[in-house]
Amino acid sequence: MRTRFLATATALIALTALPASAAGVFSCTDRNQSLHFVFYGDGNQGGHMYMNNLQVAVLDTYRVNSISVRATVAGNTASTEFVFNSDRQMVYVELGDTSTELCAASVRID
Repeated sequence: MRTRFLATATALIALTALPASAAGVFSCTDRNQSLHFVFYGDGNQGGHMYMNNLQVAVLDTYRVNSISVRATVAGNTASTEFVFNSDRQMVYVELGDTSTELCAASVRID
């Protein structure tokens, strides 16, 4: 019986999907330093926003071009868009027609 349980547990662990590894991480460096953005699949498979190392939002993301990814917070929220620019190492917030720099960022793109 114990052998069967161990075999079943081993099979379930092997079949469990591993979380996707991050394709990009933007960490604020000047202000809002507790804010981090992570996106997956070259910016086309969603992401997460973290504050003080706690996940605070799920992001819907899409790649704009080779240097920018745009994201909105998933769910019933205000129409706010984040822009992650790896070339300028900045995170912007867009509300309607206005764009405001949220922070300078250290950028890790895998």
